Amino acid sequence: MIGSFDNKMINWIGFIYLRSFSLYSTVEVVRSFYEKDYLTKDSVLEHLERLVDLLPDIADITHLFKPRRSGYYAFDGLWFKFNGANKVLMICFDVSTLDLINYFIADDENYFTYEKLIDLVNDAEPGILTGAKGFYADGELGLLKHLKSDYSHIPLQLCVFHKYTRSNQIIPFVRAKGIDKEIKGMIEKVLFAPTKDEAIASLNSLKRYAREHQQNDKLKKIVGVLKHNFHLLLTHFDNPEMSPYNNTLEGFNHIIKRKIRLMKGFKKELNMDRWLKFILLDYRFHKIHSSGFKSRNGKSPLELADVNLPKYHNWITLVRKKTGK
Repeated sequence: MIGSFDNKMINWIGFIYLRSFSLYSTVEVVRSFYEKDYLTKDSVLEHLERLVDLLPDIADITHLFKPRRSGYYAFDGLWFKFNGANKVLMICFDVSTLDLINYFIADDENYFTYEKLIDLVNDAEPGILTGAKGFYADGELGLLKHLKSDYSHIPLQLCVFHKYTRSNQIIPFVRAKGIDKEIKGMIEKVLFAPTKDEAIASLNSLKRYAREHQQNDKLKKIVGVLKHNFHLLLTHFDNPEMSPYNNTLEGFNHIIKRKIRLMKGFKKELNMDRWLKFILLDYRFHKIHSSGFKSRNGKSPLELADVNLPKYHNWITLVRKKTGK
């Protein structure tokens, strides 16, 4: 029981809220079922806060269900607004099973916050990183310093698409004309080359082209962007089981950003922690329905990680029964 409502009612309210991200819509759905002025926005909020506090955190779910780890992990920082200030959700993600490994909320994305994230992962799942098969990153210098220093034996792939996006910020590729169109084509030959030798040769061609057009400052910047840690863009050629892209993490980021936007910002820091916990727990149990990989459809990230879950329609009920809360 939470307050005057039984667990089934509270679990239902929590599920409605996760699908609408609106306290008013949650109230309206409940009232439409009972055909009376049942609940208010404030009472729903109070019940939800108590519910989320009862639920286990991400690491507890991992210990409870013991998902398989693939060995291929991505690190990233997802920025959002809190009371007008920038916050960043630091995440470690299994790119094969789509499962979230661990996270925390920080004020900045840097060497120290990635150090904390790595420590959280190691504390919750000892040995998971030292036994990894491959890492993915977007090029943040603090993260790269950690991975190169402590995990130099593990292949590290920078996301090729991030480099492409960064180049696009310098010279917009949409409707590019003249020299910009020519540069765009040369960049694509570097980043999307079919072989390692062709990628290296294409970069050398672009550098020669830049020397011939030294007056083009944007071109100089792009060459600098591509040269920086260029060898880490080539990792997948020597490790064919790794992709040059990090599309699965981008898909995760899209889902979480959209839900954060629906919440229209966080007002209290405690609630920021609560709602992100709620969102991320929901993510681990949500069924995938529109994946380009048919084998993923109808399964949650936990199930893709070989967790044998009983049939459920509301994961909140499942978790509360499992934990006895």
